[in-house]
Amino acid sequence: MTHAAVSASAHPGIAAPRAGACPVNSFTEWDPLEEVVVGRLDNAVFPTWQPSMADTMPESSWGDLRTHGGAPFPAEHLRAAREELENLCAVLEAEGVRVRRPDPAPHDNSFATPRWSSKGGLYAGMPRDCLMVVGDTIVEAPMSWRCRYFETDAFRELIKGWFRQGARWMAAPKPQLTEDLFSDEAAEDGDGWAVGEFEPVFDAADVMRFGRDLVVQRSHVTNEFGIEWLRRSLGDGFRVSRIDVDDPHAMHIDATLAPLAPGKLLVNPERYVPHELFDGWDILPAPKPALPSDWPMYFCSPWVSMNVLSLDPETVVVESHEEPLIEALTAWGFRCVPVDFRNVYSFGGSFHCVTLDVARTGGCGSYLSGAETIHG
Repeated sequence: MTHAAVSASAHPGIAAPRAGACPVNSFTEWDPLEEVVVGRLDNAVFPTWQPSMADTMPESSWGDLRTHGGAPFPAEHLRAAREELENLCAVLEAEGVRVRRPDPAPHDNSFATPRWSSKGGLYAGMPRDCLMVVGDTIVEAPMSWRCRYFETDAFRELIKGWFRQGARWMAAPKPQLTEDLFSDEAAEDGDGWAVGEFEPVFDAADVMRFGRDLVVQRSHVTNEFGIEWLRRSLGDGFRVSRIDVDDPHAMHIDATLAPLAPGKLLVNPERYVPHELFDGWDILPAPKPALPSDWPMYFCSPWVSMNVLSLDPETVVVESHEEPLIEALTAWGFRCVPVDFRNVYSFGGSFHCVTLDVARTGGCGSYLSGAETIHG
């Protein structure tokens, strides 16, 4: 297997951006980072409960989520998380990365469609969930949490600006999110997943980019219909391959595997299922998280510890308290940039989740084995 880059223009579908014409250019999770969006937690509110959340959320948080939908998160905890986000922006800028931010939005406003209502939104804190950059194209994801229906609005001015400068803009069909998607019968049709196959849905964070190969997991927020929509919409220039993971609460692949450089894959030892796509790759099982067991976590498990951000093939941003992970990555040849981020953990993500890499130096490449024959 070779890690040599190939030109995207050799394949139909989305092409590499035209030199000097487009600020959006990102094909992998590891090429040198030039420009990034960092999310905001301003005006964040508890999500309005829907039964499908029970499949992914820690049971300890169900009470808060069921009773406080549309209400602000605890002010002191939110303030601490916002300070950590501001510090991350400063660290990235010191590393030479241009940082962009979404607009503040009134997430506490209630809204409704003809078939359902929500007491409020959530936040604009995790752009990786709702948006994805593939080459010079920004893709809007059709997320299945009703409270996140308008989440991309906070990013619209950024997206419109990039479009005016030459980027492509592709939004998935806006989902109806009726009970037909979430019913018990739909779940049975989906082999026990919280979402069935009524319409295409996916969170962008269920996808990892390896040049012309995109790897995606079926999850409680991403269905086969959504995966197939993405595959056809990106065209023949890209290969979208579904992989299995050992995670009964699957939601977002970036706490299961993280490609840090060509041929180097950090994996969750409890969830990763070996796959022939990664034949020839050096695979490092992540150490267990160092997060205290009593740390408040509204949305996710402590394995968000491996939700790191690559600045280039030799440099990784890591939570400063995750000393076992820092030691393992350093021994693996990486320079680690430690940043305090545990308060952000509580709101459902870490460095990969809270960022959207808009531009990375480099073009499209082929890095995985046999993806052309694996569309599982």
